[in-house]
Amino acid sequence: MLPKPFAALLPTLPLALALTLNATPAPAFDQNRFEAAQERAALLDQVRNLLADESASVRLAVMEEVMKDDDPVLRSMALEAAFSGDDERLHTAGLRQLLKERDFLAVELIEPMDPSQPQAYTYHVWRELMLTDLAIDTDTDQVSGYFNSANMNGPIMGQLTRGGWRLQLKRGHYNCHLTLTELGGVDLMGSLNCAITGSTANDDHAGGNRAALPFRIRLS
Repeated sequence: MLPKPFAALLPTLPLALALTLNATPAPAFDQNRFEAAQERAALLDQVRNLLADESASVRLAVMEEVMKDDDPVLRSMALEAAFSGDDERLHTAGLRQLLKERDFLAVELIEPMDPSQPQAYTYHVWRELMLTDLAIDTDTDQVSGYFNSANMNGPIMGQLTRGGWRLQLKRGHYNCHLTLTELGGVDLMGSLNCAITGSTANDDHAGGNRAALPFRIRLS
């Protein structure tokens, strides 16, 4: 017969044994992975520094080379850098690359706090605006595609401008231009300016022949 102290331990022995058998040693430190991480960090820092170089030519050349690569982190860094500074050539190059690789862009129209009747009606018609099937002719910087909103759809015709774009969105009694004028890293901003004609301009609809709404496009 076992002494009482040992007998008391018997019920816990299977659990303790199971925990001991199931315990796995901590993975050994992987020196190769650590060195690869250091190399990756050094590359990211190098590209980031080159994208912030004092020379506009260096910044532009580095961005163009990065955008040829398949690395999504580097490409995202390059676009954000292109849109963060005040270099209009880099802005234009970044937008050209964006339109080459993005099939669609979601446009967030912003309704003013106290909208006029034309603004409120235009927001109702044009909210949920999406630019789809985007394409750019890199020789002429002409932009094409389609747009869809809550109550409108149709073709897009437009052009890159110096550091921005001007796209025509025309349908029914609305003739609008989506004008991009400001870039802020991962945000593109501007305004939707519309001429309103025909019965849509009557008091029981837009109640005016012009409306403008600010917009924002978030890239991440």
